[in-house]
Amino acid sequence: MEHKSIHFLDLPDEILLIITKKLCPIDVLYSLLGVNKRLDTIARYIVHTKFLDFSIISSNSQFCPVDDAVLDRFCAQILPQIYQHLKVLVFEQLCMKRILLACQYPNLRIINIINYKPNIFSQYLTEESPIVHLFRKQIAHITITNRKKEASNESFTDGCAHIFTICKQLTFFDMSRFTSNGNAQLLLYNRLPNTCFSSNLRTLFVNVATFDDCLCLLDGRLSQLSSFTVNISSIKRSSTITNNRNVLPNLTEFSLFCYSLTNAYDCHIVPLLRRMSNLKDLTLNLNIERLTFIDRIHLDEQVLNYMSKLNSFTFHICTFISTSNTVQFLSTNDIQKTFIDWKYSLISCCVDYFSNEIGLCHIYSTPVKITRFMYVTNSFRGSHFQFVTDLKLYDRHSFEHDFFEWASQAFPLLNKLTIFNLIPQENKRQISSIIKYLHLRRLDLINAHIDYANQFLFHTYAYLPRLVTLMIRYEQLTIVTNNFTNDLTRVNCQQVKRLANDELTVYPRDFYLYFSSLSK
Repeated sequence: MEHKSIHFLDLPDEILLIITKKLCPIDVLYSLLGVNKRLDTIARYIVHTKFLDFSIISSNSQFCPVDDAVLDRFCAQILPQIYQHLKVLVFEQLCMKRILLACQYPNLRIINIINYKPNIFSQYLTEESPIVHLFRKQIAHITITNRKKEASNESFTDGCAHIFTICKQLTFFDMSRFTSNGNAQLLLYNRLPNTCFSSNLRTLFVNVATFDDCLCLLDGRLSQLSSFTVNISSIKRSSTITNNRNVLPNLTEFSLFCYSLTNAYDCHIVPLLRRMSNLKDLTLNLNIERLTFIDRIHLDEQVLNYMSKLNSFTFHICTFISTSNTVQFLSTNDIQKTFIDWKYSLISCCVDYFSNEIGLCHIYSTPVKITRFMYVTNSFRGSHFQFVTDLKLYDRHSFEHDFFEWASQAFPLLNKLTIFNLIPQENKRQISSIIKYLHLRRLDLINAHIDYANQFLFHTYAYLPRLVTLMIRYEQLTIVTNNFTNDLTRVNCQQVKRLANDELTVYPRDFYLYFSSLSK
């Protein structure tokens, strides 16, 4: 049988369009535009010229600017040919001025700024800047992103306030895509009440430092706000702002995330939720300390009865209680029964009692759609956690090998794992299988027994092909690695690029040979 080769250009236009739709528009335009008339037509197809993403993600998940030669050709030759179709641009901040000055963009409405640095960005948007008119008159959607720890909260707030001042047409602002380690949080308390003012903004994603900062955003300065997603670093009883009782009539979507433990749920969070009488979609992810567990009865009586228009309620609520004076110990089944005929979604519950007179109750919507899940114990089972990437394990009973086998399958996209457990494993010699954590990049063992260092660092127990950040006590590290000579832990350690421990130490020479990928 004679084999015939088919050239790319032998394919019909319909097939070429199907192929190019699956490719990055930047690559399509750079490779095909200007080759010949037919490929010009394919490259100019509207799908390729509406949305352009000039960002590149490196192997360590950092954003990098596009190559200078590629950018030069786009600015000089390609953008001037397609500018009238562009509606969305994604670019690294250092490239912003070159791209926006390449030509006019009459239909550009959406901008995503990568590696946003507030001080530099504000210099681009002075009254004398040639691009300030674009931001003032056209741009309606802005997303700012930075995975590095560069901006202080103060300078971040100044930069965001400047964006509000300049971008009069802004209806959507996502300023939440920053590192989650206390950086890049909006600080509004003690600032003028017109800071971050907008009469047009309808959708906001933001990280704030305190509950007071959240209340500031709901004090009327964003009068048209209808969708609000807020991640609050800390919610304390000592809030200095009186919780406004005025109804928030325009708010129809609200998502509240707070991963630190709070004892201010009843005095601050519940009164705020009661102001949202027109809410249609509600998402809560909270870790709460109070006298009793939160169940359906509480949610109905204290929150949901004030939201007659609510259609969707997604949540993970973890409640800690003291059991020192508890008479009735509610079980998982007791809590689960309160959610019979729950109309919003399927609900799972998990109740634990610990020897230190602490009770813990999780209630959560399934399947779990949130990406960060705290205080998972041995009592958890099921496979509802497909979207969770950041997990904290907590228990006062040991986590055994079979638990980690379950966890690796229940949390298939796990990227960050923290283990808080000082109890030694019981079945150290009964490990028979290697557990694969294919996406795990960050492992925190600072508050874990040394057995869990063995569990994860021995390549005969765990396969960690993408581990780049390891947090562990230095004493444990030296024991597990046998002073950086143990071949059984070498495989999982050799790709680590960042090591954090509890000591400032001058490492021995063998250390850097062992952690060969570590930045010195």
